[in-house]
Amino acid sequence: MPADSPSPDRARLWPPVLGRALAALAFGAVTVFWGQPTTTGAAWVLAGYLWLMLAAQTWLLRSERPAPRRSSALTALIPYVLAALAGVAVVAVPSVGVIGGGGAVALILMGASDLARALLARRGPASGVTPLGRDLPITGIVGLGAGILLPFFSGLGPHALLGVAGGGAIITGVLLAIAALSLRHDSTGAARVA
Repeated sequence: MPADSPSPDRARLWPPVLGRALAALAFGAVTVFWGQPTTTGAAWVLAGYLWLMLAAQTWLLRSERPAPRRSSALTALIPYVLAALAGVAVVAVPSVGVIGGGGAVALILMGASDLARALLARRGPASGVTPLGRDLPITGIVGLGAGILLPFFSGLGPHALLGVAGGGAIITGVLLAIAALSLRHDSTGAARVA
């Protein structure tokens, strides 16, 4: 198979990428259409989003073939685990300050993880990382940006916090939905060629 032809293993990747996209878009939709969120409600919605991101990341890592190297898998998973734990803290102490601070830490961790995986992906297929190397820099930058901005909106209440986090989630969700559909298309093209 030529180096630029699609890999049949990409057929395993599009469902978890689409799952992450749908989770992000669902969170974004909630943040857009929930006009008067309570602090406790905002904490639960943000925590649910962080746990769904951990589940999607775990699913993606289990679907990658060849399996990512241990260092790449740890770079991809540990920040998402820590982000999910920040979600637990946000629910345990639901205040605007904790949502802003905990959400910021979580989004920055996830964004940094995506950027690190993108850098590893540039090393080539021998590094054993995801073929999402072109999409992860964007999701990483969006996550970092949302995380950095989040504490500055704490004074505006839970709706503003959800708006910042949800805006980043919508951008990420649209990008990853396109990536998932591209992976699906590439994998069906490879199946026809094989």
